[in-house]
Amino acid sequence: MRAAALLLGIVLHATLSFIPELDATLWPVSDNQKSPALAVVMFLTHIFRMSVFFLVAGLLAHMLFHRLGFAAFWRNRAARILAPLVLAWPVCFIAIAAVVLWALARANGGQLPDPLPAGLTESGLNFLHLWFLYLLLWLYGLAIALRGVWQSIDTRGLLKAGIDRALRALLVSRAGVLLLAAPVAVALALIPDWNIRLGVPTPGYTLLPPALPLFIYVYVFGLGWLLDRQRSLLGSLAQHWRVNFVLGLVAALVCLQAAGAGMQPLGTRQPLYAAYGLALMSWTLAFVGAGVRYLSQPSPSVRYLADASYWMYVAHLPLVIALQTAFMLLDWHWSIKFVLINVLSAALLLLSYRYAVRPTWVGLLLNGRRRSD
Repeated sequence: MRAAALLLGIVLHATLSFIPELDATLWPVSDNQKSPALAVVMFLTHIFRMSVFFLVAGLLAHMLFHRLGFAAFWRNRAARILAPLVLAWPVCFIAIAAVVLWALARANGGQLPDPLPAGLTESGLNFLHLWFLYLLLWLYGLAIALRGVWQSIDTRGLLKAGIDRALRALLVSRAGVLLLAAPVAVALALIPDWNIRLGVPTPGYTLLPPALPLFIYVYVFGLGWLLDRQRSLLGSLAQHWRVNFVLGLVAALVCLQAAGAGMQPLGTRQPLYAAYGLALMSWTLAFVGAGVRYLSQPSPSVRYLADASYWMYVAHLPLVIALQTAFMLLDWHWSIKFVLINVLSAALLLLSYRYAVRPTWVGLLLNGRRRSD
């Protein structure tokens, strides 16, 4: 499920050149064919994708921490998270800068605009699409620090047992998701000038992540951390995934209508915060529950794709932008170009993974093992 969330990110980025009226500071390529349908796909996918990733990451982090211990856990995370961030960021930055300049020249009759757009030359710190790796390091550190504080306070384990009971009651109940969504809704309500079209703000542009987006992802990560203590609750998620999906769909349609019509006046925004929080939490639990329900049996092809997904996501952005740039002026229907961008990028990324990553030290770094199959 974590791999699926990463691969959905590639599809999401592939939509962006086709989104009508998208600010050039948010995405550097603008196709001559626009698609409101892809704008809907982007909006709906963005609601739950990263929360699914961080919930699963929290569950696996708890499992890994208790399997390895403190020191070995951090060595593992330094190799699998910190090292890819440090090594991949400069390569991705240079590659993305090159294709963005090509896109600007292609949109300007073959010549770079003079001067270059201010947003390009005056941008500050930017973790690019690798911000999730940086944020994971924060989440690991906060989770382990809070765990230490918690153990010093709750010496008899009474609070721990109480929280486990509360989480169990909420996940067993079909209506529990309504309460689980409340902290997300409150955090969104506190974000100044929150833009529903952009969802949870991306905390990838500062060394210290913004407090409210950080809180949302800490909260979701924490649910995953607590969920690993009661793995039987995954069965409840599988049992209720359809109910959670329908609840999320209704809430997401409310949000979609608001996004299409523009944000409501401040005095009437409260239902939108609640709706977006419910859509995020319901679809996150539905997505994970569907994965437990339908992907629990071992599958070599699914396992291979899960292994490849980390590389595919880390390496995809320059390639997707380059393909968007190559197609941006062609008078083909947007659907043809969108499908080609996804198919070509997936094929090239899988080929590079098979021959240049999986059997090499890069595969060892990303997947924890080097395979020749």
